[in-house]
Amino acid sequence: MKPLLALGLAFAAVLAAAAPARAWDIFTFPDAKFAAQFPSEPQMAQSKYRTTTGLEAPAQRWAIQERNVAYSVTLVDFSGTAFDKDTAIADAVKAFGKDGEVLVDVEARINAEWGRELSVNRKDGGHDIVAVFYFDNHLYLLNGRAAPPDPGAATANLIRFQQSLNFMR
Repeated sequence: MKPLLALGLAFAAVLAAAAPARAWDIFTFPDAKFAAQFPSEPQMAQSKYRTTTGLEAPAQRWAIQERNVAYSVTLVDFSGTAFDKDTAIADAVKAFGKDGEVLVDVEARINAEWGRELSVNRKDGGHDIVAVFYFDNHLYLLNGRAAPPDPGAATANLIRFQQSLNFMR
């Protein structure tokens, strides 16, 4: 019986190791006019966003933390300010550059909206994969952040998160 029990336990261990990773889901936020894939349901909190020039604007932030990786979308309301699309995007890119070395900074599009996609090696040894867009007087900052000691292990999920952002009309 003991060999059969050992075989059963070994089989169970193999099945557990081969089990698929938890599926990501698309979460939609119609009032905020966006959807994105997260590994689990994010929590929303009200916050403030400060530009590199010191302007403070109201913001909402959807975020989830999983082990050493944080996923967040921050929505900044620039209506009623002098920040236009180009200024808001350039300022956000500049802010990420202050936190580390921007390795990639490319133009990106979601439907008819243009923005920037960044890859940043942070000064603390972490890594950010970012999408920065401006839509309907709002700045959208999507950030997947992997902390040390091995931020590279999360690269596939960070890119998946970055590429999942979509706008709703």
